[in-house]
Amino acid sequence: MTLSPPEFKTDKFFNLKDSWIQTDSDEITHYYDQGEGIPVLLLHGSGSGTSAAMTWWQNIPHISRDYRAIAFDSIGYGETISAPDSSYGIKQWGEHTLRLMDALGIDKAWLVGSSLGGWIALQLAIDHPQRLYGVVSIGTGGTKKTKRPKTVRPQNNKTSLSADLIRQDLLKNICNEEVVSETLVKLRYQAAVKEQANGLRTTLLAARDNDREHLPLDFLALGQLPLPVLLIHGMNDKVVPLSRSFELLEAMPNADAHFYSHAGHWPHIGKASEFNNLLLSYLKNHA
Repeated sequence: MTLSPPEFKTDKFFNLKDSWIQTDSDEITHYYDQGEGIPVLLLHGSGSGTSAAMTWWQNIPHISRDYRAIAFDSIGYGETISAPDSSYGIKQWGEHTLRLMDALGIDKAWLVGSSLGGWIALQLAIDHPQRLYGVVSIGTGGTKKTKRPKTVRPQNNKTSLSADLIRQDLLKNICNEEVVSETLVKLRYQAAVKEQANGLRTTLLAARDNDREHLPLDFLALGQLPLPVLLIHGMNDKVVPLSRSFELLEAMPNADAHFYSHAGHWPHIGKASEFNNLLLSYLKNHA
């Protein structure tokens, strides 16, 4: 069955051209495809209002000077259309990544993942190393969820979605006020409202947290990876502790790491220029 893409156009703020491709019988993947050469797939995280554009708009133009940069909305996120009965989780998001690669005729690619995207990339490296050149993982957790003592919270303390809440989240994760423009806040808020309206967010977060319990990254398997891995972390990350990258680094003796001072959970946004130069240098040195 051939499906038609929805009527959607990415806001001109991001300066990205929309592409669509059918990746399953009832699935259309929304993505951006820029540049030529070795493919570099960019995987976003799980934050409120997230998408490929929201995550990688400052990186795609730079990467595409030397590589084929492909950023896409994972199933359940952004503008990608998936079946109503789709299941979600690290394995499922990884399988969607492979379906996109197959649909685009890509046998092998670099994976660059932010947060949840980094976890998906590392799990794919374990499961399908033959499909990857290597992994660049930014602020990645993927470790077993620790049980904390239950605390009594006041009733009716649920924070409602608002533009101000989105602004605070952006400032916390980007750690660069110059990047957090009113336009970016507005677009991210609109995306978060749309995401909330489709009713999937609770399901997606539950799938992520369930895999933290039942499918954490296997450190023994990571230690045996034959692929180059670069771990990147912001020193002021308030979402995933810096210690996570040290644990991953200890598990992967052949991995490299770079830590950004005055950077939060998204150093590829807050310190885009430095990140872009580091990424291209790493890819070239490990070609």
